[in-house]
Amino acid sequence: MSAKGTKNVLGCGDTDEMIDLTAARLLRTSRNYRIYDHPTVAGALLKVRSDVPVRRHLVPRYGEWRYGNLRQWNREANEYLAALHRGCPEVERLARFMGYERTNEGPAMVVEKMTDPEGKLAPTVREELEALPKGDPRRRKLLNELMELVDDLERGRIIVGDLSTDNIVRAQERGGRLVVIDGLGERVLLPLTVFSRYAFRKSLERRRAGLAIGFD
Repeated sequence: MSAKGTKNVLGCGDTDEMIDLTAARLLRTSRNYRIYDHPTVAGALLKVRSDVPVRRHLVPRYGEWRYGNLRQWNREANEYLAALHRGCPEVERLARFMGYERTNEGPAMVVEKMTDPEGKLAPTVREELEALPKGDPRRRKLLNELMELVDDLERGRIIVGDLSTDNIVRAQERGGRLVVIDGLGERVLLPLTVFSRYAFRKSLERRRAGLAIGFD
């Protein structure tokens, strides 16, 4: 256990400690999260679930019963851990997973903070694309960078089930390269992409095609 008032490397402190976010500045909201700076871990964010759990099956699946609306965190942590286990350098294309915390707003995932040159939250690929007018050659350059990211994910056999322009940012922490910040792992019960190279490649082909929409 870490000393009082300090944090260990996973971003988790004393077991009786809960982070109070009442006065914390909300950095960003999304469909699923409220995002804050970690109050005591430099370069880390707290991602608090903001969606309401939805029961999708008459008889809940194991993950749904066991983790509720936190089951995506289980998938993301597993995929990140698998990449670490393989020792693939392409793990650098992912924001670092740093553990979990308890907050007064509920459980929070602790992740590496990705920033822009001014230290603000890194812009998403969608934000960059929307700032570029139609016909701007920088749109093609951005698409090429996006495809290079997908190439690295394929090389490292890293599964990103929700590979969207909202889940990819340009991070100064990676020298200005594109980084996946959310959506790791597959939502299906038996992910063929884990066991079959063919299924993995076909899945990435579909995602490449989906990502390219809107870049012209």
